[in-house]
Amino acid sequence: MLGLMGVGKTTIGSALGRELQWPVSDSDQAIEERCGATVRELKDRLGTAGMHQLEAQHLLRALDQEAASVICAAASVVDVPECRRALEGDSAYGVWLQGRAETLAERFAGGAHRPVFGSDSEAVFRRQLGERSRWFAEVARHRVSVDGRTPEEIVRDILAALSQAGISARD
Repeated sequence: MLGLMGVGKTTIGSALGRELQWPVSDSDQAIEERCGATVRELKDRLGTAGMHQLEAQHLLRALDQEAASVICAAASVVDVPECRRALEGDSAYGVWLQGRAETLAERFAGGAHRPVFGSDSEAVFRRQLGERSRWFAEVARHRVSVDGRTPEEIVRDILAALSQAGISARD
């Protein structure tokens, strides 16, 4: 699962994992368990670059596992060339969850664990969409709009794309 903060990677990834009966590796949760602090706290303590390094490490470790899984990656991983190369590999099937800046800003307000990058969330998301969209597009094999859709609709869309690509629960 790829996309900006607030797009629903954890929600959709968890539901997809249940449907496929695959384990789910969520970046925020894995980093919090490993470091004993929220990603917001780690950004404040280590700085943005240090937090992003932990996020890249999570993705690369998760992709290195042999068993099929759903990985909910931090948005920052597309900024890292090594992560983009790994996501373009045959063993990864990137799904880009896309949302409008307005949608993401609205959802962001409810996430106290998320790092803050400015006082105007909508402007931050517009900037991040401008900076990262080309990388998401480069590594994603499937794109899904989340605007105005339920998690169930999004999961059905992803399952259909996976099926079309020959990927199923037994893989």
